[in-house]
Amino acid sequence: MSERLSALPRRAFPWSQEAVLQWEDSDIYGHLNNVAYLKYFDTALNMALIDHGALDPSRCATDPIGLVVKNGAEFFSEITFPTRLWVGARVEKVGRTSLTWGFGLFAADQDLCAARGTYVHVYVDRQTRRPIELTDKLLACANALAAPGDN
Repeated sequence: MSERLSALPRRAFPWSQEAVLQWEDSDIYGHLNNVAYLKYFDTALNMALIDHGALDPSRCATDPIGLVVKNGAEFFSEITFPTRLWVGARVEKVGRTSLTWGFGLFAADQDLCAARGTYVHVYVDRQTRRPIELTDKLLACANALAAPGDN
């Protein structure tokens, strides 16, 4: 079994965006539902790629796409409605055909994340769905979003 991650501060994430916790994302216990965390992480991942020119979401795009082959989250504290959110993203590992992404989800007034997420993206050709080596755009994005040495 792997070692438990620790909550990280906002400064550990080179890219971030604000969001508003949606009413529909709350569960019967009054807090952000576990599944919803992954939705916020997935949105952050794709927005970070778009912001860094590494993903063209248009239908006519030819750049590779990332397929999630592994994901998960660890939770440290509750997030309850209503609150503003802050989600941070970073690249934690660069492979030949993959990037390992890390995320932190924060209640707006907190410096330590309430949850950390991890996604492994394998980049594939849009038509064949076969893995391809990371493009220069993806490598530049990974470099810009490289995690500091605080894992």
